[in-house]
Amino acid sequence: MKNWIKKMIIGVCAVMMTACAVQGENTAAPTASASNEPIQGGTYIVRGAGDPYSFNPDLKVDDWGVVAYQNIFNRLVKQTVSNEVVGDLAESWEFSEDGLTLTFHLHEGVKWHDGEPFSSEDVKWTFDKIRTEGYQSNSFKQLSEITCPDENTAVFHLSEPNSGIVATIGWLGTFIMPKHIYDTPDYDWSTNPANFQPVGTGPFKFVSYEKSVAIRMERNADYFKGAPYIDELIISIIPDESTAFQAWQNGEVDDILGKAPSSEIASLKQDPNYNVYQYVATGRVYLSFNLKEGPFADVRVRQAVDMALNRQEILDKAAKGIGSVPETYMSPVFDWAMSETARIPEMDREAAMKLIEEAGYTKDENGIYFTCSLDTFESGNFKDTATVIQAQLKEIGIEVKLNISEIANFQTKVLDNYNFDMAMNSGAQGPDANAIENRISSNGSLNISKYANPEVDELLKQGIAVSDKAQRGEVYKQIQEIMKRDLPMVIVTDEIYSYPIKATIHNHPLSEEKSTTLGTNEFSEVWIEQ
Repeated sequence: MKNWIKKMIIGVCAVMMTACAVQGENTAAPTASASNEPIQGGTYIVRGAGDPYSFNPDLKVDDWGVVAYQNIFNRLVKQTVSNEVVGDLAESWEFSEDGLTLTFHLHEGVKWHDGEPFSSEDVKWTFDKIRTEGYQSNSFKQLSEITCPDENTAVFHLSEPNSGIVATIGWLGTFIMPKHIYDTPDYDWSTNPANFQPVGTGPFKFVSYEKSVAIRMERNADYFKGAPYIDELIISIIPDESTAFQAWQNGEVDDILGKAPSSEIASLKQDPNYNVYQYVATGRVYLSFNLKEGPFADVRVRQAVDMALNRQEILDKAAKGIGSVPETYMSPVFDWAMSETARIPEMDREAAMKLIEEAGYTKDENGIYFTCSLDTFESGNFKDTATVIQAQLKEIGIEVKLNISEIANFQTKVLDNYNFDMAMNSGAQGPDANAIENRISSNGSLNISKYANPEVDELLKQGIAVSDKAQRGEVYKQIQEIMKRDLPMVIVTDEIYSYPIKATIHNHPLSEEKSTTLGTNEFSEVWIEQ
């Protein structure tokens, strides 16, 4: 496990080929280059798995809109694929000695796509909106006020120290929005027409959106970090992953954002037409539960599930061995915060069945204690993973019916309506250890189980109140002890992401040379070799 903890990027099969990857309408052929110098021009087509909820990037959790957001808008800081936080609209930042003031120094000369100047007032308006109405509002409870001493400085005033706030600002739901467009009495921010005609500061300008077909963007020649090399960025909406993979291999799509079947990774590594980048992530696949009613309201039944899973078999069958078996209740990337006593138990199905019987269940004539549902959505290896879990839980007398839907339906049924028994999801739990707050605090934006424990809430506050890593580590160790006892989630696998990228694509944010400077799915420096 220690080998997986280190942050790293591994570039595999770095052999450059010369096949053209330019597709789409009005495709401008790149200027030929005899060297490895960047080439201007061309259209870059990225696969999108579904339609965005809107183009308001801070209003609602919206996985299908993220790629567009990351190229149309900017944040103050952003996270890279290597789990680091780097500047975006902010070129630098610092805390005061008492930890109650966080000052961001903004890039000068930044313009919105409509030509209006960007300023610290946009930052203030955006975060005032986020902390009152955005889906990340609960992450900024300590943010009491934002002041703007000048147009290039934004000062965050905190009611108490928060050592994890910069990492949170670099996550999702924190994109800076144009005050001059949204600050109007005519619309609230959920109904503003700009939600479907977005204006950002990012490397690409919005052109058009055709539902279930494509999102089109063009290069922002005035981008403050330098104009992109590619002329046009298109998100082609292809919900089915097999269809998308075939389109990618056929050259109809340039980038599937790493969503290649696990079974294909080994052969892609051997193919000189591709570079396969692999990196250890804070992402984890996990099970959430209905804690209000049904069998999983009893912690003993949740403990039984935790003990019943053969996680190595899940990796082998569903992910072709790509990933690692989890041993801890928080991401092992944060080795300084890991508890040696609160560990995920070894598989013990006899003990699991005893726990179910202690909870009052008896087997029927078919050897089944009870029947329940498992909800998840079409993404990566989720369907295969859910199928393996279904078979494993039947071994301990739990009959599982799978509900596999599109993510929008999953969000409505599970997140909004709380209509489920078990649900499987995944997501990054970094780059700061406090990111676990989103999933286990009583007001966490991704707390699917609606788990609420005042002791955990208080410890989470303590975990960000100090900056000393050793002191923080002791707090998170206590949190893990409670997680083991209460089991608000059962960790299934730790993710090691494998991203195959065509060898004709240069400066990709997942590549080794750009993994520490570009945000995930930010295509501002991509260029296409002819």
